[in-house]
Amino acid sequence: MDEMKKAMKYSLVFGICGSVVIPVICELYANISKDFALFLFACYIVFAGVKFSSLHAKEAMLGMTAMIAYSGVLAIPVYLVVHPAVKSMLEKRSQYFQLTFQQSLRLIIMLALTFLLMYLVWIARAGINKAAAKFRSNSEKTKEYIDNAFDDTGDGQ
Repeated sequence: MDEMKKAMKYSLVFGICGSVVIPVICELYANISKDFALFLFACYIVFAGVKFSSLHAKEAMLGMTAMIAYSGVLAIPVYLVVHPAVKSMLEKRSQYFQLTFQQSLRLIIMLALTFLLMYLVWIARAGINKAAAKFRSNSEKTKEYIDNAFDDTGDGQ
């Protein structure tokens, strides 16, 4: 499978999953634990970033951006389905907490900033790969220099 098809496949899979994850994270954030919800979302984003990091720059950036767009747009109708179900379930068992407009806006900004983790994961992996390639290249050059230093054929003199 070529890189672009793989990027689009990842963006669709993670985008559709993200459209379900985002409303669930919103409900967890409001009713269970803010830190736990953000931690789960960060784990999801880092996992997606690791999957995208195996791709080249152009394809990875396009796939990650498409994933964010799919997740954001599709999360709205999913939220309209999930929210009433969660609300009725929680009201039967305990008290339901709803976020104020400011709290909702703050959550959306935090989720948007968390999406940037995907790009950071890709950049980190690319940097590590580049450093490893440079280290290998330097090791091979050093081996060559050592082999040439002890060469008894006299070519160097």
